[in-house]
Amino acid sequence: MQKEAQISESTINVIAEGSRLEGKIWLKHISRVHGTLVGDVHAVAGSVLVLKETSVVEGNIHADTLYVDGYVKGDIRAGTKVVVSGSGRVIGKIQCPSITIDFGAFFEGQCIMESVKPNLDPEVGGTALSST
Repeated sequence: MQKEAQISESTINVIAEGSRLEGKIWLKHISRVHGTLVGDVHAVAGSVLVLKETSVVEGNIHADTLYVDGYVKGDIRAGTKVVVSGSGRVIGKIQCPSITIDFGAFFEGQCIMESVKPNLDPEVGGTALSST
């Protein structure tokens, strides 16, 4: 019998609309962003990063699974997939093995369809995605 992942309140990160975080940002589990992130964003392997319609990211994103409903100005590297919804806007390079760009989305940049290798991140205690 396959064990299902447990989702609880303590495994969901929410960054509210009107919030602004700057610097090197590390996320684990499920993260929903409604606010602004400035700097490098790292979501460990196995995690899900959801950028909602009001979100703004100015910096590079290293994630496993990424959903973009908001605005990203920077390069994206994902280990599993990237989904840019009809409200999503991305300016930068996207590297991932699987990508979906919905009707109405805006994408200006380059797309590279290849795997991103994971590496261990001692700060978070999980696996981050390599930037090399």
